[in-house]
Amino acid sequence: MNEISPIADGISRRTFLKACGIAGGTMLFPWLAYASEAEELEAQASSLEETAAAKQAEVDALAARLDALQTQLNEALERYTAADEAHTAAVEAMEAAQERIKAAEERLAELQERLGNRASAIYREGEPTALNVIFGSQSFEEFVTNWDAAQRIAKQDADLVQETKDVKAEAEAAHAEYAKQEAIAAEELENARVAKEEVEATQASLQAEYDSMSSDLAALHSEIEQVRMSAEEARQKEEEAKALAQQALAQQMSGGSSGGGGGSSAAIASPGSSSAASNVGGWVNPAPGYGVTSGFGWRSLGDFHLGVDLGCPSGTTICAMAAGRVTTAGWFGSGGIAVTIDHGGGIVSWYLHNTSTLVSVGQQVSAGQPISISGNTGYSFGAHLHFQINLNSSNGVNGSAVDPRTYFSW
Repeated sequence: MNEISPIADGISRRTFLKACGIAGGTMLFPWLAYASEAEELEAQASSLEETAAAKQAEVDALAARLDALQTQLNEALERYTAADEAHTAAVEAMEAAQERIKAAEERLAELQERLGNRASAIYREGEPTALNVIFGSQSFEEFVTNWDAAQRIAKQDADLVQETKDVKAEAEAAHAEYAKQEAIAAEELENARVAKEEVEATQASLQAEYDSMSSDLAALHSEIEQVRMSAEEARQKEEEAKALAQQALAQQMSGGSSGGGGGSSAAIASPGSSSAASNVGGWVNPAPGYGVTSGFGWRSLGDFHLGVDLGCPSGTTICAMAAGRVTTAGWFGSGGIAVTIDHGGGIVSWYLHNTSTLVSVGQQVSAGQPISISGNTGYSFGAHLHFQINLNSSNGVNGSAVDPRTYFSW
């Protein structure tokens, strides 16, 4: 509880408490009760923040493992792609070798036919000898010509036989080699596929765990915000109750009313009441039925919240707060998928963290018109709508953020 400031010179804390008792205990008890409630809520929030920090560390560790797995998956995909390309090349080479065997077989058939014809000719006519060439020639020139022809025929016969052997052997060797390479490539492709699927399965399992823990963490942060807001409300009530007690003491010290009876009861009721601002005429709540989960101003996370978070689940239809022109409809940095609307007079409204938009830039919208579907995109710990109002905007987007509760009551 905060230390009580002296009301006047020479009034100590003990004297002040004693005077409060004289003035009326009903003034002091609400003050002490609110202070105790605020301290308990702040202690609860601190405990929850420690739990959130521990869970955040677990989430960060999982994120690191997911990053490492992504690297492994990328490597596995590269290996699978390379193996697939190698297998495809081996299959194409084997098919080419098969074509060469086919061509060789056709060539062999041709050679065998020629060799058969040649053998038949030799059988019928006999192999020409040197004497046949000499005595069959009518002149020396004819002898030279016949001799050369006989030599060439003999060489062609030998070449045909050798070509037959070479073509067949080369084609069969190529087919055997490519078949071997295809088998190796197929085995490597299968190994790469298995490795890729194992990494993908592990990644999917970790991702599910990560998503679950992130959701729990978001819920925990939301609970912390609620507790902090409740603590702040208790502190405000404490200050109001303290002010009433000080006022009663001042009246007592100045000889005024003792503060007892019906007057005291009416004063005590005041701190608990709240005169919430009414909605501006013609303006519409962007997410009807959903309350504020995080208010405007400094938060326990150490950031200054420029709007309010409305706790609507993913898939909720979000409406324009007033008529205006759409100036943003899409990705908006840490705000994720967003819509901003220029309402004229320097007034702009923001709607962040959506799943999708229902309007486009430049479109004129009316108050209450559906403009987006809520979600959890951008820098967000759970599905909600960040609703923000800016004043004095010069470009239809930016400006000076103000507390939306000034214009809306939730």
